[in-house]
Amino acid sequence: MIENFISSAADQISLLRIADVIDILLVAVMVYFVLKFIRDSHTVRLLKGVIMIIIAVQVVYLLNLHVTSYILRNCAQISVIALVVIFQPELRRVLDQIGKTRISTWFSSDGGSVQKTIEVIGEVAEAAYDMSRTRTGALIVIEQDADVTSLISGGINIDSSVTSALLKNIFVPNTPLHDGAVIIRDNRIALAACVLPLSNNPNITSDLGTRHRAGLGISEESDVAVVIVSEETGIISIAHKGVLYRGLNEESVKTRLTEMLRVDPHDKKRGKIRSILDRKER
Repeated sequence: MIENFISSAADQISLLRIADVIDILLVAVMVYFVLKFIRDSHTVRLLKGVIMIIIAVQVVYLLNLHVTSYILRNCAQISVIALVVIFQPELRRVLDQIGKTRISTWFSSDGGSVQKTIEVIGEVAEAAYDMSRTRTGALIVIEQDADVTSLISGGINIDSSVTSALLKNIFVPNTPLHDGAVIIRDNRIALAACVLPLSNNPNITSDLGTRHRAGLGISEESDVAVVIVSEETGIISIAHKGVLYRGLNEESVKTRLTEMLRVDPHDKKRGKIRSILDRKER
């Protein structure tokens, strides 16, 4: 039986054309980015609701509940429009990202982006260390592939290079921008004084204040790394994927951020396709 299966599989493979292989690869890439989009955004709960409605429609159809089936079918037609409205920020962000992406960057990069990210990590780590010594509270969100615009409120546009001096100046107490989070996007300071969603995790210890809960909250909802400096203790923490790493110094901040942002200083020519393959191998 195994020999028959192997023989049949070999026959099917021999019938594959180059176009079929390209077709399969394109579908695999599309599925990957759809799943990644769902993971990186806050649409998981909404997606669960959509799946439950689809299951309910199928159950009603199998049980021949004609009136309920009629109602659900009509609701389903309206729900298509509703989904577009609900996911409008995410869809707009995805289309905008596609429009800004050059084809060449999928396969290779000029290395400058990687080097710039390394420099940004160094500036953030230096600023966090200096602010920890003066017990200056800080909340710095570093975006990866996800855009947190739909998750935050408020914010003042900055659009500036990331420097330790500027970060420390933003968080000086009693200044207009100090109360809130800084958003670093595409290796630049995009926004300051942003309000982040708070974590709903009931297991968070009572000694963590609003700043830490906000850092954890945004890291639970999106693919970001959040550097937090406690105003009360000066302790440096990093929130990532809903986990809080505490008691860090300047060097450990650099190490953690390099790992979380998936920066490889020795491989500066990786495009997005190569990054995906390398990540799966790990």
